[in-house]
Amino acid sequence: MVAYNRHFNRAQRAALLVFILLLIPAEIYTVYRARRPAKYPVFAPDSSAMAVLDSLRVEAARNHRPKIYPFNPNYLSGYKAYVLGIDTPGLKRIRAFRAQGKYFKNADEFRRVAGLPDSLYAVLKPYIRIPQFKKPKRKDFGYTKNQTPVVKQDINTATAEELKAVYGIGDKLSVRIVRYRDKLGGFSIREQLKDIYALSPEAYENLWERFEIRTPKPITNKIKLNKADIQQLRRNPYIDFDLAERIVEYRALHGPFERLEDLKKVPGFPVEKYKRIALYLQLD
Repeated sequence: MVAYNRHFNRAQRAALLVFILLLIPAEIYTVYRARRPAKYPVFAPDSSAMAVLDSLRVEAARNHRPKIYPFNPNYLSGYKAYVLGIDTPGLKRIRAFRAQGKYFKNADEFRRVAGLPDSLYAVLKPYIRIPQFKKPKRKDFGYTKNQTPVVKQDINTATAEELKAVYGIGDKLSVRIVRYRDKLGGFSIREQLKDIYALSPEAYENLWERFEIRTPKPITNKIKLNKADIQQLRRNPYIDFDLAERIVEYRALHGPFERLEDLKKVPGFPVEKYKRIALYLQLD
């Protein structure tokens, strides 16, 4: 203490003492932190474990990916197209093709119309299922072995079992035809059968080798095209609200229809369904 008293004055000694008092807690805290275990221990990565984890992630991603099932592109819904990876322009081209009453005959035609990239087509091709119907020889349908014409049956009285005799019409489709016929009260024209789901063009043609509409259903209480409002037009089973609205608007702009065929001039009118729509209409 004597030495300190010789070199430090009273103020300096006081400052030194304060410094020592502050230094001691800091040193104690530093030693404590150094000996205290880390709050979150750090583990060295195990390469084999990481490889297993990566493989599990890949497998999980594969399991969550939508599975592709066999499909018929002639009856492709918007959701199914999304699952298959077909873009919106491709789906529009497919629907435009089908709206013309056409059917895809093979996978390559489907690829061309949809504009599928080669990579996507390679993935989808194994799942494309388009039934191929061969039209039987004429002697098997309309004629006997002696070339005697076979009398065609009336489709409005045919049973589901009799309809199954047509090549391309099975159990489900024959029942569907009978149910739709009963809903309409009978077929009036051939084109009405084109509304039956999954009836292919080949089966449609084969049907008329054995059947005909011998007793067409008469359409009574036809809708007056030039006087009907939107709600009245909607009584036609083939006219929805949008089409009825367009018909009324066209009539207001251009005057009364002179012929039923003038309906084809209405914007967005489904020309392929004209004969079916006209069944329930009259001019005045």
